[in-house]
Amino acid sequence: MPEKENLPEKKEESFFRSIAQKIKRVQRPEKAKKKVPRDRSKIVAILVWSCLLALLAFTLLSAFLSVNTRSVVNDIRVDAAKPSKQDKPEVSVPAAENFLTGFINEYVNVKNDHESIEKRKENLEKYMVKQKESNYEESERFQLDGVKGDRVLNDYSLYNVKEGDKYSLFQYKVTYTNLFPVEKEVEKKVKDGKKEKKVKEKVTQNEKAEKQLLLNIPVINNGDSFAVSAVPYFTQIYDLKGDITIKKEEARDEYTGERKESIEKFLHTFFEKYASEKKEDMVYMMKEPEALAESLVLGEITDMKIFETKNGFEVFCVVQFREKGNEIPVVENFSLKLTENSGQYYVENLKHQ
Repeated sequence: MPEKENLPEKKEESFFRSIAQKIKRVQRPEKAKKKVPRDRSKIVAILVWSCLLALLAFTLLSAFLSVNTRSVVNDIRVDAAKPSKQDKPEVSVPAAENFLTGFINEYVNVKNDHESIEKRKENLEKYMVKQKESNYEESERFQLDGVKGDRVLNDYSLYNVKEGDKYSLFQYKVTYTNLFPVEKEVEKKVKDGKKEKKVKEKVTQNEKAEKQLLLNIPVINNGDSFAVSAVPYFTQIYDLKGDITIKKEEARDEYTGERKESIEKFLHTFFEKYASEKKEDMVYMMKEPEALAESLVLGEITDMKIFETKNGFEVFCVVQFREKGNEIPVVENFSLKLTENSGQYYVENLKHQ
């Protein structure tokens, strides 16, 4: 009987357990977490201002680069518009001298009569460059008004040539004589009855005055064609002698080693052959052969200085040659660079100092 009483209790217990398990199985919905939105207004403001500042900086930089570029372009245009020395054709001085010979004679010589003056003007215009526009009246540039005498060219020689951007300035030392009338008062003896008396009267005499000046002639050329670009002008002759000092080389110790005697012996043989042999016979002694071919004979070698270098020796010496027959001395300074191979010396370079 006790077992029967326990059965209802067990059923009741299993019922509540099943209900409890079902309750557990039911899932409670999770509470949604509410997210509070962040305040992004500061970030947006910073980004906006950064963009504005970057845009402003870019604008200023563009304006600066634009101005700078224009300046560079303008400089290039100005430089391109300027005539450069490279654009000016090289002038042949001998050819220009031949061209100017006639011009100098026509310009310096002046004869005081109307026909000669007009002829001179006409001849000079043939040498002048043709210009479409000019600041000066071409018809007036060789006009001679108020001339009272003649001018005669005695001598001229080329003094200097100065290169300009547009022309070459040929400077000639010219010697000429001015002939002009001078009115003077002189005394004369005239008869006054049986006696003579002195009277003063005015006479016109021709006088001479020799001058020496630089005649400056601007010349332009196109290849071997020449023209005078402007009216020439006179200036005083300047001295070409200059006070020029050459910086001395650093002092070096002369070579005094065991090869000095053999070098001196070689140089004596070398200059003997240099004076007496032909150019082609010097091939075995020097890199760039040259010789006097018996034009002179060797006299003596003086002031010889030998210096040792990395590749051999450098020699400075004074060589006295003599003319055949009359024995007139010809003195020349030389510098030589020597190399040695198995006791044999070779002239790598020879310079006339």
